[in-house]
Amino acid sequence: MTASRALRRSREKSAGRKQGGRGGRAPAERTGESLALVLLASAAVAAVAFFAHASALRFEFLTSWDDPTYVVDNPWIRGLTRENIAFAFSRPYFMNYLPLHLVSYMVDYSLWGLSPFGFHLQSVVLHAVNAVLALWVVRRLFGSLAIGAITALLYAVHPSQVEAIAWVSIRKDLLSTAFLLLTVLFYLAATSRPKLRVVPYVASVVCFVLGLLSKVSIAALPAFLLVLDLLPRTGARRRPWKETILSKIPFGIAALALVWVNNQVQVKADAPYAHDPLRYLMVKGHAVWNYLALLTGVKASRPVYDTPQFSGDPLRAVLELAGLLILPLLFWLAVRRGWRALSWGVAWIFILLLPAILFPLVTYMADRYLYAPSLGICWLLAAGILALAARLPGSAATRGTVAAALTAVPLTLFTARTLQYMPVWRNAESLWTFAIRRSSDFRVRNNLAQVRLNQKRYDEAERLYREASAIDNIVSHQGLATVYYNQQRYEEAQRSIDRAFEVAQAKQVAPDDMAELLFTRGAIDWVRNDRARAIENWEAVLRVEPGHAGATQWLATARGQVPPPTGR
Repeated sequence: MTASRALRRSREKSAGRKQGGRGGRAPAERTGESLALVLLASAAVAAVAFFAHASALRFEFLTSWDDPTYVVDNPWIRGLTRENIAFAFSRPYFMNYLPLHLVSYMVDYSLWGLSPFGFHLQSVVLHAVNAVLALWVVRRLFGSLAIGAITALLYAVHPSQVEAIAWVSIRKDLLSTAFLLLTVLFYLAATSRPKLRVVPYVASVVCFVLGLLSKVSIAALPAFLLVLDLLPRTGARRRPWKETILSKIPFGIAALALVWVNNQVQVKADAPYAHDPLRYLMVKGHAVWNYLALLTGVKASRPVYDTPQFSGDPLRAVLELAGLLILPLLFWLAVRRGWRALSWGVAWIFILLLPAILFPLVTYMADRYLYAPSLGICWLLAAGILALAARLPGSAATRGTVAAALTAVPLTLFTARTLQYMPVWRNAESLWTFAIRRSSDFRVRNNLAQVRLNQKRYDEAERLYREASAIDNIVSHQGLATVYYNQQRYEEAQRSIDRAFEVAQAKQVAPDDMAELLFTRGAIDWVRNDRARAIENWEAVLRVEPGHAGATQWLATARGQVPPPTGR
């Protein structure tokens, strides 16, 4: 061995000892953690995640909330075919360009048909996989299997996960988080040596792109990777500025491209607050305070949130606006004090919440936006528990017992919240019956009205749609038109569908929503003996949505090719 090689080998060993220290990157062979122990912990975490949400395997599709559009009535997920895959990658669907989201449904349909069990099974399995990935990422960040295992256990049962797991349409959050965690894991591997490792770096970029194709809300992740470079793990060197910036360019290009594509097709909030900068900031600050309460498990979840109403109280305004500053200020304080775990955790939560804060979403806040950010609070709890236990006198066994007891407190709280909330998502009736007792949001009434309409409980459906129409919206007027149609109150049906079109003209309406409006108007024209106008509307439906089954069948009837369908 030459002198230079010997010197290099000596430096590598020295670097390895430093990186194996407290808070650094420490693989199993450097921390005494055997591969068998890591695999056992991973299996335990996966089992906890799976069985905590296993009741979802008996759940139905939510027939009044997106599941029909994404799955039940979606012709483009009927099998993993070349045509379906080409459709998913070549055009947006339901106001989003998320092709891998649709591909995941194609896999389900290929295996299970339209059985809800199969779709829920993939969601529960994906969550179990994400919990294991959380263990690996946090273990690599902190060089500690204990922190990784406690974090993953808390993440596996966190109550904010229920909505994303139990609602099939939110598969996109599960998929994007899986790729997000793989992105971070590969990035940590790529930056584990002084020289950037090309293969894991490329794998990290590829996983990030796949995550964006699942849900674009992970677009801010490169900012967290920047934090990792600027606040490196103990024993790792801070990377040069030039390398730090250049290594983020591929991530940034991918993020900007897919954010731009989705911004062209997504519907934005049109509530009054979205057009007033001060009120918008207050609403979003209010959302951050709610998110923090949900992350701690103190606040119980609910499926739809009422937009807050603000008076002219200046103290209230300051308090709500402070919600936008609390996480950045906490990050600054943690960096100043050198609290690495807190710095990373707060940065993770804030950066992954940024899209939900900045973008004028139709729902100003929701549990599903916390699916990935909640990992940050879990590793903060895990790091805090172990740090507190380590300060206690006594043997390692005593400190381990204390750590287990402390872990049991949030683990029990989170599990209880999750098990209590899961049954709410069993089907559309249980969901909206639960929600309507806690919310005055017009969408809750529209959704429960749709359930009653499907049950042919027309009087209840009419009452709920009328209540919801106090906020002028397309769904309520179209729902009333359908109720009246089924009761043969055709003049009232005509007035309601006309009003729905008036509202639609003042809003950005998704193509599939416009198709349903046209289809309903065509059906009303048909029973009012205006055959030419009915055909015109159904032809317009097929121009907007070529695969629309109802319009295809009614047009065939209008042309004398098949007998009329029963009902609407």
